[in-house]
Amino acid sequence: MASEGVSSVERALRLMEALLNGPETVTVLANKLGIGKATAFRLAQTLKANDYVVQLDDSRYQLGPRCMALAATAAGNIDARRDLRWALEELNQRTSETALLSVLAGRDAVCIDSITSKQAVVSVATVGEIWPAHTCSAGLAFLADDESFAERYLAGPLAQNTATTVHSPDLLHQMLEQTRIRGYSVNTSYFRDGVCAVGALVHDARGQAVAALSVMMPEFRFRESGADHFAAAVTDVCRRASILLGWRESSRP
Repeated sequence: MASEGVSSVERALRLMEALLNGPETVTVLANKLGIGKATAFRLAQTLKANDYVVQLDDSRYQLGPRCMALAATAAGNIDARRDLRWALEELNQRTSETALLSVLAGRDAVCIDSITSKQAVVSVATVGEIWPAHTCSAGLAFLADDESFAERYLAGPLAQNTATTVHSPDLLHQMLEQTRIRGYSVNTSYFRDGVCAVGALVHDARGQAVAALSVMMPEFRFRESGADHFAAAVTDVCRRASILLGWRESSRP
């Protein structure tokens, strides 16, 4: 009897996850969950009675106000500097390079925390430093993650800070596609000459990007070790940080 209750709860949770991408019919929900249509209907009606889902005029179901309230509460409880400090410290230790934590603000990436490398020759970013999104690894990661944001961004002015800054919309589209495929972004002296960085995103339980983690180093060390060397640490830490915030592969919008 207890196992039946657990099974019903699991199905209800899976049904709500199936609605993360938008409204669905009972038939689609039943197919996604691998259950009968009548069972899917009973689950949806139970969730509807408790405001976890609502039914639209066309009979499709979508997530309801109680789900939204829970999501808003969870998101509001995420303090990037507090919750991701351990990740920043681990990146600094694993790579021996300057580790950065950044968020998106309009068209810019903003550094909200950093730990400077202890090596003799270092690249430094101060808290509060601002970079146009297409000129830094954090910003490129955010652009690659959100295609609608990228389209709006690329339609606007694209500054050229250095001789190597990629400021062509067509070339940036290609770069962002590469970033999506490999799962991390690379900045090769796009904002400052001789300074490179590798970054990736941390996602929350809704699949939304909450921050970017990156490592920054002088170009000569970047060339010596290669992007993949730094990307291995960055993507691993970002993945584990995302899981701790409730992210799952199915969380992606």
